[in-house]
Amino acid sequence: MTRARGDGGAASAILVRLGLATFFAMNVMMLSLPTYVPWIYGPDAGPTDGPLFTVLRVLALAFTAPVLLLLGGPIVAAAWRGLAAGGANADALIVVGTAAAYGLSVANTVAGRPAVYFDIAAMLLVLVTLGRWLEARARAEAGAAVRARLAPGPAEATRLGPDGAATVPPAALVPGDEVLVGPGAAFPTDGVVVDGIGGVDESALTGESVPVVKEPGAAIAGGTCSVDGRFRVRVTAPAARSAAARIAALIAGALAERTAAERTADRAARWLGPCVVGAAAAAGVAWTRAAGADRGILVALAVLVVACPCALGIATPVAIWMGIAGAVRRGVIVRSGAVLERVASVDRVLFDKTGTLTDHEPQLAACDPAAGSGLDGDALLARAAALEQDIRHPFARAIVAAAHARRLVLPAVRDVRAVPGLGVRGVVDGRPTAVGSARFAGGAASAVDAAAIAVLQDGRVVGTLRVRERARESAAEALGDLRDLGVRTGLLTGDARADAVVPALVPAADAALGLLPADKVARVRAACASGGATAMVGDGINDAPALAAADVGVAVGQATDLARLTADVVLLSGDLRLVPWLVAHARRVRRVARENLVWAFGYNAVAVGLAAAGALNPLVASLAMLGSSVAVVANARRLAR
Repeated sequence: MTRARGDGGAASAILVRLGLATFFAMNVMMLSLPTYVPWIYGPDAGPTDGPLFTVLRVLALAFTAPVLLLLGGPIVAAAWRGLAAGGANADALIVVGTAAAYGLSVANTVAGRPAVYFDIAAMLLVLVTLGRWLEARARAEAGAAVRARLAPGPAEATRLGPDGAATVPPAALVPGDEVLVGPGAAFPTDGVVVDGIGGVDESALTGESVPVVKEPGAAIAGGTCSVDGRFRVRVTAPAARSAAARIAALIAGALAERTAAERTADRAARWLGPCVVGAAAAAGVAWTRAAGADRGILVALAVLVVACPCALGIATPVAIWMGIAGAVRRGVIVRSGAVLERVASVDRVLFDKTGTLTDHEPQLAACDPAAGSGLDGDALLARAAALEQDIRHPFARAIVAAAHARRLVLPAVRDVRAVPGLGVRGVVDGRPTAVGSARFAGGAASAVDAAAIAVLQDGRVVGTLRVRERARESAAEALGDLRDLGVRTGLLTGDARADAVVPALVPAADAALGLLPADKVARVRAACASGGATAMVGDGINDAPALAAADVGVAVGQATDLARLTADVVLLSGDLRLVPWLVAHARRVRRVARENLVWAFGYNAVAVGLAAAGALNPLVASLAMLGSSVAVVANARRLAR
């Protein structure tokens, strides 16, 4: 029906069907208008069962049929799915109300009786579908926030080959291909710079507005944009698995997953259906006895229509969608609505130190060969950098950067293995070598300063390296904001040293030092078992088990792929102030969802009472039902701003 896809396409399709159906429904209303004459002028207005009125009723029947086909089909299908799943849902109530109004009207038209309700059947479907369109548009807006946050990749890419450059779609690129990206162009997928130097705008993924200088060997993320450089890039991942695509997939999953509150509302709606049918039947019987069958039917229809739990069904989902969209706009990727619910309950946040509370780019401060090692400072640094060159830990990058700054030639290395919480080991120039914690030194650990990084060769300490760290600019403010929210903070780190960074941010009583990954997991699990919800914030491989063990795992900025896959929340930038912002935002989402539920339940209770008392016409009941859905959506839209 439309060429648009996804949530936006669904909303557009509903709007097209709604527009066509509204045309026919307006004609039904015009044809039904004369039947309201006795209501306006009283019994002296004359009979409404003459030939002219018969023609009007037949025409109303004919114009109502397209409305049923255009709008009734999806509602019937949804009602059937609900019944197949084990209970009547809101759609079942709509089907019952519409079928009753239309079926009775057809029977009366054939029998020549004046009591027809085609206008009610048509407008009920129009107003219900209008509410569904509002819901679909809200969901599409959440998806649009993702697309606005993640810069779209280019429509085509320039692939370099033996026969020269060729223009191809990004989907045709495979790892190993080389592409050319000029100034102002977007990178089609993830890759590594082979040639070229210049600034790259990574704000779409990291939120950082300052371009990052990229040179040969630097990693490139798909969806980022060259500012002033001309790059030759070797593709490392298909476009469908680029960084931007993975983040978009996370958001799509988050919008699709139902939360505990949504499932509770669904169960309430299933129970509400049979109760409403019973109430409508009882009210119809009572009013039939008191004022005749026509009055009883109108009251029963009004009860069925006004009690439709449409607002109840979208009260929590629309708040969750808008909450996730608002988080995306701030550069925070929440894996699911259930995660957002847990974040609202967080009362303790534990942080990793290196690369999380401290700056992600530390610097090598000292390189000290051991006496009798036969190595000078450059040789010691070259051996360490050879092992660390493919490791993403901030200390490893500091060591490799220092070696590159000294223009050292790195020796051959093989059998490299990272040992989480300890360091890295392998074979350098044919000799077993290790870099990392003093624990690698075994019996020689006492000879190594706990504040230093040990370099071992053949099981013997041949030198130490020292790395200088500094706290992130946002760390102190973030920790202070968390405490203002009533959230306790703590530190879990594998470093055995309490340098100047630690006491400046976290009291000694709240800092646990020298922890292996298993120790971090044990500490996190103990915190989770103590009550409330615990969040763990980290960025490294050794943080992944702790992130998985926490109630909420948060990966920061340039986190490793393993940490990002494990985490429930990913901060696209390194701004730690997003952690307290997310806690406060999740609490706002929870508050809005509760407000919506209170409104929906309260509306249904009052509206059913008024309808059963005969105070609402079915058309007025339809408008009231729509108004309830509009109020719920409008309340939730505040979260996306």
